[in-house]
Amino acid sequence: MKANTENRGEMTELRRNLSLFDATALAIGAIVGAGIFVISGVAAGLAGPAVILAIIIAGIVSSFTAYSFVRLSSKIAEEGGPYVYAKIVISPFIGFITGWLWLFANIVAGATVSLGLASYVSSLLPVIPIVPIAISSILILVILNIVGIKQSSIFNAVLVILKLSALALFIVIGFSHLNFSLYEPFSPNGIKGVLSSAALIFFAYTGFGRPATAAEEIKDPKHTVPRSIVLALVLSSIVYILVGIVSTGLIPYQKVANSGSPITDAIEYGIKIYWLKIFVSFAAIVATVSVLLTTIIGVSRVSFAMARDNLLPKVFSKMHKKFSTPYLAILITGIVMAILPLFGNLKQTANVTNFGSLLVYAIVNFTAMIMIIKDPQKFRRYLAIIPVLGLVSCTALLYFLAPISWMVGISWIVVGCIYYATIRRHQKMS
Repeated sequence: MKANTENRGEMTELRRNLSLFDATALAIGAIVGAGIFVISGVAAGLAGPAVILAIIIAGIVSSFTAYSFVRLSSKIAEEGGPYVYAKIVISPFIGFITGWLWLFANIVAGATVSLGLASYVSSLLPVIPIVPIAISSILILVILNIVGIKQSSIFNAVLVILKLSALALFIVIGFSHLNFSLYEPFSPNGIKGVLSSAALIFFAYTGFGRPATAAEEIKDPKHTVPRSIVLALVLSSIVYILVGIVSTGLIPYQKVANSGSPITDAIEYGIKIYWLKIFVSFAAIVATVSVLLTTIIGVSRVSFAMARDNLLPKVFSKMHKKFSTPYLAILITGIVMAILPLFGNLKQTANVTNFGSLLVYAIVNFTAMIMIIKDPQKFRRYLAIIPVLGLVSCTALLYFLAPISWMVGISWIVVGCIYYATIRRHQKMS
């Protein structure tokens, strides 16, 4: 099932256009967005002020998995990220299931992000309905993505700088307006509330692996991809923790439990500076646009890699002659992503996304563990404990997700197994 490079042909050649800065911005663009601007309110509703601990726990869990990504990407520099790692190290079938789950998680993630984007736009312009905004935002970014990865990365870098500047301003001004009484009780729903919140807010960190999905478009990927992952995760973790501390000290957690725009709610309640609310609302729109853009990149590149290996229809691997992008993969996955906001709400889509992401990352950790154990000359065996911790923590967080995420996720795996068996049978007959 492994791709034959001789059969890939000219139409599947990708250009290496992205530098370390571009790759790091790609990861930050994927991390700092809907999670902190949107999901943090739902997470605070579960944990109360202890959402700060939930952010730290989710960050620690992410660091274990990030280590696995770093180790794998330093050795395997192909388009497709987790799908390719599992395919090469474990088996083609596990690789397929990993890619299948990745597509599932990130297509639903795109819908989640688009709904968050629409919530912030609606908070500024209440007359505009949320769903049409969500759908149109996906379709616009699909077009930009088709035009080229370099153009998309430049646009993304500008968005990253804008949103980090806005969050820095929120943190600095917010610290002078903290109401320390709001931190009591610190953990109203106990450890279960904190872990449920951590499982949900893990969604906020999942973009750190985005450079791995576009490895063939990154210069010197075996060095650049690992460095970009580490830089992005460290910077994003610091921002998340500081925003968590400030936001929970500005507004009672109950007031943002069902909010689609918790940070602007915190500004309106605890700071009461109108221009800051407008600026942060704009930054939230910028942030979610950035995440949505990088999500479309990730989904299209994984589907491209799977099609190149004959695991998805060949149409997904077709390249645009002028732009050198997998334009049909971008277009098809983007259209599917644009349909989902018609059927789900923010909390449901976030939970479903997390099921797929956590399971994929569990597989990534298992893959890294196997690679380290099998290759003791290059990697010291005791380092396998880090992916083991990642595997255990990702599996544990799955337990705290809503039942709907398990139902939908398992159904998707069953469909994937049937599909894989069908194409295998067809390939053996042909």
